[in-house]
Amino acid sequence: MLELKQTQKLSPVLTQQLQQAIKLLQLSKLELVEAIELEMKENPILEIRDEEVRPEPEETQDDKKEIQELLDRYSPSEDYFPGEEKEAPDYENMVRKTYNLRDHLRWQIGLSDFDPRERVVAEWIIENIDDNGYLVCSLDEIARDSGFSLEALEPVLRKVQKLDPAGVGARDLKECILIQYELSGQKDPVFYTVVSSHFDLIQRNNLKGIAKATGFSIKKIKEILERIKSFDPKPGRNFSDEFISYIVPDVYVAKGEEGYEIALNNDDIPELRMSRYYLGLATDRKVSGETKRYIKNKMKQAEWFIKSIQQRQRTLFLVAESIVNFQMEFFDKGLRSLKPLILKDVAQDVGVHESTVSRITTSKYMSTPHGVYEMKFFFPTSINTGDGDSLSTNVVMDLIAELVKKEDKKKPLTDDEIARTLKSLHDINIARRTVAKYREILNIRSSRERMVVD
Repeated sequence: MLELKQTQKLSPVLTQQLQQAIKLLQLSKLELVEAIELEMKENPILEIRDEEVRPEPEETQDDKKEIQELLDRYSPSEDYFPGEEKEAPDYENMVRKTYNLRDHLRWQIGLSDFDPRERVVAEWIIENIDDNGYLVCSLDEIARDSGFSLEALEPVLRKVQKLDPAGVGARDLKECILIQYELSGQKDPVFYTVVSSHFDLIQRNNLKGIAKATGFSIKKIKEILERIKSFDPKPGRNFSDEFISYIVPDVYVAKGEEGYEIALNNDDIPELRMSRYYLGLATDRKVSGETKRYIKNKMKQAEWFIKSIQQRQRTLFLVAESIVNFQMEFFDKGLRSLKPLILKDVAQDVGVHESTVSRITTSKYMSTPHGVYEMKFFFPTSINTGDGDSLSTNVVMDLIAELVKKEDKKKPLTDDEIARTLKSLHDINIARRTVAKYREILNIRSSRERMVVD
């Protein structure tokens, strides 16, 4: 019996266009400008509005009418920004930001195929990677602090270990070497056997012991040791907080007469349109069919690119608006009023998928009355208090910073003392290890290093 089935299949072109639209969502403003410049080089149909135009081919009245219809169709829409156009708030809009290994890993995760849940898990892992690139906590400890199971942590750790720099996220030197070896694409069973099974002998430089255990020649083992030396034992050391970049906000939020006003920072983002010159060629009867097909193909690409940028800006505005609504107390009162918030809440409010919210908040910054923050900042995880209320981790970190600021410098608070103080003053149950982790995120030194001696 012949059975007919209806299936949906995206064409390769549409898939490529969708991939482009998704990529535009997660680009920073600088990367977006670069992407626009690259697209203009590859697609002659695109041009910047208000730029000097090329001489137009001869046009009949019918040609002009058809060209105008095309221009109207491809004109950028401004509906992503409701209301009348406003100037950006007149206050300091550039902040210093150090860029370290953990920032570099977060940036890559934003561009990789981590789903929203994996991104949260990855954040717990990244927070426990030291400046040399090693995971300094066992997965058991991270599981206890985070609430995620080992089954959830282990596959995400493996994905983190595939990021740059090669060897990052290793738990010891042997694993660091093996990760770099795997990522190098080399396939030598002798190398793998020696490193994975006899690394203790390698560290003692016991060549004879390795030869006896494996049956390999001393010459071969020496070759392996030389290859080991080619890998970096401290893959994270090339990143440091000394690198400083300057951040220009993507979104401005300022208090107005009727509440908070939201404005996108569109400075330096060129406004694109379709070239009237090429649209004229597309309708010119003298132009060959092959040329017209080329132009019309580029017109479709240009249309999709313009619409993708418009959709990016509209989504950015709507997500920013939703964040302001959810975190209104923060905008009114400051950091202590920041609430736990998840991507799903904003996604449902805006009417998009969680992954869209995750992408549009990647590498984007919001200028607020209380400073400039990465948009991911407004999605803090929660810590429960004794009475069942939830506090954001950002609030807890702010409380830790305040305790350190007010401490006796001759007898600074230990992590245990900070944990006990948070319990007694704010009824916050938090482990010593978690205090240490948050302290490191805040760049606060240990109590021994903070001690002032007369």
